[in-house]
Amino acid sequence: MSGSKTPQAPGPGQPQNVEPERAPAPPRVTTSPALYDQLWELAWGDVQAHGPVHRHTIEQLVRLIRAIPVRSVLDVGCGAGDLLAALHAERRYDLAGADLSEAALTKARARVPSGRFYTLDIQRARLPQSFDLVVSVQVLEHLVDDIAALCNMGAMAKRFVLFSTVLGRMRRSEIRIGHVRNYSVPEIQQKLAAAGLTPIQIRRWGFPFYSPLYRTLVEYLPGGPPLGSMGRLSRGIAHLLYHLYRANWPGRGDIVTVLAAPQPI
Repeated sequence: MSGSKTPQAPGPGQPQNVEPERAPAPPRVTTSPALYDQLWELAWGDVQAHGPVHRHTIEQLVRLIRAIPVRSVLDVGCGAGDLLAALHAERRYDLAGADLSEAALTKARARVPSGRFYTLDIQRARLPQSFDLVVSVQVLEHLVDDIAALCNMGAMAKRFVLFSTVLGRMRRSEIRIGHVRNYSVPEIQQKLAAAGLTPIQIRRWGFPFYSPLYRTLVEYLPGGPPLGSMGRLSRGIAHLLYHLYRANWPGRGDIVTVLAAPQPI
């Protein structure tokens, strides 16, 4: 064809045009209660109970909550009640939990009988009650409308909003368990501002043994990271990783905890 040029391969020492690696597109995400019931029954149960990152996150959140002046606490996306059970052992908090999954709420009620529990889609609604602290653990990365969720959390918080989430490149296994996104710190700051929340503390954790080492290497396992019921061997490995993660350097890594305050109206 007239005027067209035939592409030529670059010569030695010349830069090559390499197509950049594209992250896999996340699937269309639904907030169906039935889907979350299924995830809790088949995928998240043992991983939440025995997973080393989840255990460390709960411990860090409890230490942080001890240090701030709160009594009433709402856990949004409370799941099986791991954080609520840890706070219940402190014997100083008025506890409530909310989740979209009735299967998860059934587990949480059994662990914290004195707590109040609500079925709630935090992207679409808020409770009429208010609490000194509204907290969520590894929830926002699963939500399509995370800014709406943060707005609703802030509207229910008298004093503080506290959440943990994930930074960095999205892995394929994270898409399979429902991640819509992973964050960067500037993105979190922008979304806090959009939701009318003022950051007080942003703390990172997990480097180097969880991120990047384990988080990257586990993707090469057949099927990716373990999900569902964990046998004795899997629980033993998780226990060893839990102790290894104690050696992570503070202030670095892809697990982030954010403490914020609602801006006065």
